[in-house]
Amino acid sequence: MDAWKIIAVLILLAGLALSTVGIRQVNRAKTPNTCIVNFAKSLGGKSSFNLRESLQKDRHAGIIGITLGVVFVCAGLIILFHPKK
Repeated sequence: MDAWKIIAVLILLAGLALSTVGIRQVNRAKTPNTCIVNFAKSLGGKSSFNLRESLQKDRHAGIIGITLGVVFVCAGLIILFHPKK
């Protein structure tokens, strides 16, 4: 197997892994633990803000992971199927 094909497959696998991790982070940020949410709301103020902020950071990190995963998958496909002259 050609070295470029091995590199392309590794890039594809890395892209799929990044996308999977990003999707999990976005889903986790959508449905947080209700016990923690209720406790933070009961404390009010700063803790409630910190909880929202951490959920927002998780969501943004997930979106970045999905985006990078798609870029890696596209790059891997381009390398894999690029015709040699």
